[in-house]
Amino acid sequence: MTQPTGTDQQAEEKQKFTGMRPTEPPPAGSDALEVTTHYLSHFRKEYTRTRELMKKKARRTTVGIAALNGLIAMLGVAVAAWRDYAAWLGLASTGVAGVIGVITAWSGLMRHHELWQQRSLILAELQRIIRNAERREAAGDDRQLIAQEAMELLDATLSQDASNWGSLSRTPLTGTQYQPLPAPAERPQE
Repeated sequence: MTQPTGTDQQAEEKQKFTGMRPTEPPPAGSDALEVTTHYLSHFRKEYTRTRELMKKKARRTTVGIAALNGLIAMLGVAVAAWRDYAAWLGLASTGVAGVIGVITAWSGLMRHHELWQQRSLILAELQRIIRNAERREAAGDDRQLIAQEAMELLDATLSQDASNWGSLSRTPLTGTQYQPLPAPAERPQE
């Protein structure tokens, strides 16, 4: 795997992609545990990135709304102090209130605070799966069994995340229950 160039990193930083990035295929010749580890690492990285992004947006929204509310309070005091400019100060106060309304609506639509919390929970679960798989591998457990169980836990975690997102976004993801394909040995022969 190649390291991104400076130009690639700059383009990536400018884009600030907020969704989950697609997974690269695992390296050729990987065994089941290496494939599982590849996917676990990818999702841990993506959930860490999106968690930090949502945290930053939630913080900026909260602080921004608080600062603008403080500005409205200051404009109210200014109206009392400078009655000659009361109309203009009232107009400015109304404009600031409008901006607060837009930011609040945007925050309610995007749900940054809730996504930050959800990403934190999913990240903790992914880290638990990774720690458990690493411990079991170090203990000498069967690599195939570790891979199978870790992949099942990963699938369940991602499915739960999709379900949680559906309830957060007020658009339930009905009919999208993920059903993993059976392993080749478990599939009926045709």
